[in-house]
Amino acid sequence: MKREQRIDGYRTGLQGTERERAALAQLADQRVREARTRLEELERYRRDYQSGLGQRVAGGIAGPALRDYHAFLGRLGEAIVAQRQVIARCESEREFDQARWREIAVQLKAVSAVVERWRSEERVIEGRAEQRAIDERATLARHAATAEV
Repeated sequence: MKREQRIDGYRTGLQGTERERAALAQLADQRVREARTRLEELERYRRDYQSGLGQRVAGGIAGPALRDYHAFLGRLGEAIVAQRQVIARCESEREFDQARWREIAVQLKAVSAVVERWRSEERVIEGRAEQRAIDERATLARHAATAEV
């Protein structure tokens, strides 16, 4: 069994792991984008709700309704804080997944380089063996020609 064949299973496994890690990194990136979009929606909703408060106060709003309005704005603020924490966690997970993907990609590149070097060395060895065989046949042909003379 050639050296490259012995390591080929390992390389194949790394290729699969690299594809899996790439997919995980893409999913993590997607989760960050979705979390940021959700934050933007919450912040836009809070702005709209706050601007609506000014209109309601100008139009006259009852005390309990104003209290409920402020309580709802407070809950929106809490949701925004929580969403920022979600974003931070998603970004941390994304960084971890991307780092693992890069590590596996580096390993795969190194193993592939070794396999390619081994293939190149094997081609050189095969070329030398072929050249020796050609030289040997030529030598035998010369000896046969000189023996006939």
